[in-house]
Amino acid sequence: MKRIMRLYESCKTSIRIAYFGFILIAIGFLIQNKNVNLFYTFKSSFILFIGEFCLRLGEFIIMNLPLFFMLNGVCKKANSAAPVVTALVGYFTFEVTTMLFASQTLDSTAYATGYGINSIFNLTTGTRYPLETGMIGSLIVATATRFAFVLSRHRGNLSLTNLFSKDIAGIAYNVGFCFIAGLLVAYIYPSLFIYLQKGIKFIGEDLTDPLRIAIYSVADRVLSIMGLGNVIRQPFWFTSLGGSLQNTTTGQAILGDVNIWSYVSTSNSDYVGAGRFITPYYVINMFMIPGIYIGMILSMSDKKDRIATAITYTGAILLSIVAGNPLPVELLMLFTSPALLVMYLACVGGVSYALISRKAFLGFTASSTNTTVAMPGSFPDFIINARNVNLTSTMWNIIIIGFIALVVVILITMFYYRVIAFNFANGESADKTINNIIEAVGGKENIVNTGSGMFKLKVYLNNPDAVSIEKLQQVGPRRVSETKDGIIFEFGTSSYAISQRINKALKN
Repeated sequence: MKRIMRLYESCKTSIRIAYFGFILIAIGFLIQNKNVNLFYTFKSSFILFIGEFCLRLGEFIIMNLPLFFMLNGVCKKANSAAPVVTALVGYFTFEVTTMLFASQTLDSTAYATGYGINSIFNLTTGTRYPLETGMIGSLIVATATRFAFVLSRHRGNLSLTNLFSKDIAGIAYNVGFCFIAGLLVAYIYPSLFIYLQKGIKFIGEDLTDPLRIAIYSVADRVLSIMGLGNVIRQPFWFTSLGGSLQNTTTGQAILGDVNIWSYVSTSNSDYVGAGRFITPYYVINMFMIPGIYIGMILSMSDKKDRIATAITYTGAILLSIVAGNPLPVELLMLFTSPALLVMYLACVGGVSYALISRKAFLGFTASSTNTTVAMPGSFPDFIINARNVNLTSTMWNIIIIGFIALVVVILITMFYYRVIAFNFANGESADKTINNIIEAVGGKENIVNTGSGMFKLKVYLNNPDAVSIEKLQQVGPRRVSETKDGIIFEFGTSSYAISQRINKALKN
């Protein structure tokens, strides 16, 4: 659990940046979305400008989210700007290396266009683009930066520190490490991408198979967490892999699930299945993500923390429903509760399978082809289609399956925090952990009661002076702090289970 909490601490700011980015996108979305404008139309040029500003700034933040994660991961290495500067130089070295040495014959989704290095023109090879490596590339550069920073702080006979300052030596080391990493990725990535393309092609071979749509939904969420969501979304949303339909007026072929939905929803076409790749998002955003937040709130036993968290998460729930994107809470689960993330992804696959089996199809109209910051499956898009009598069955299927998913997700979240998190973190030493905590704080007689926050265990004491500092160090949490009425332990997601077990031991 120490490692998980250390990882969360390193990425906490970046997760909050992701929330902020999607809040900005949501503001722009609510101002500009045509379905919202049916309820209230913004005519003020100033408000429309604010909407455009929020949308573009939010898109920039989300498009560069892997970069923020990398910077946040290295900035705690020292109390100076040196690691950040070193990481930035290494990052651009890595990107330029993949741009110059990677094959340029792959599908367009294999290349990055949003990280500040869009292309470079070479008279011999033409326009080239860096590879889209998402969080993987950021992790590689962050690891190289940490190693280069440590190496630059040690002097040796052949050390660059003897020739340059420590900071310049760190940058030089990192340029070399990231160049080598970029070369390896440039030659390995295309082979891996080809296998991924084969998997995408397998899904597209039978668009009526619920199992393949379920695989798509799970793969979409996994790749989105890795910063590679466009790799799987673009082909199904905007190319023939997502289906094709002939425009009866122009005779032109309409390609992709999103494009077909836009055409079908405004014409008398009898095409069945438009929106099949989008429908699960309505359940995910309006039911499953709120269920995760509710389950987290119910897994907190300290009243003050529960109220404060409930207020914060209420805003997150409204954001998910009105203009949702599940990525922020998925990142939160990745860095704090990976087992819960796996169970959540299994539910995503089950929901997709159920919706397609029930022939529930509901798409959305994309404002652009930038799938990374798209917000499909929002309540405004859902409610506006409720007036279409042809979609009544689909609406009811989404609501019924959504409420079932809501209950299931709440239960698995609570089960994770109450059982799995504690056993996962402590294993066979679970009872020993409880006994060590009780002994460290002065025995059962010194404990008034305990409570838990999101990641913290609070032990309220009769006599704080009875705490043994030596025994506290043997308990094992990442951080321990003292308050006027007790001790706070950072046990991560196992805090609730530990609190309940201590309270049970006190009663016994």
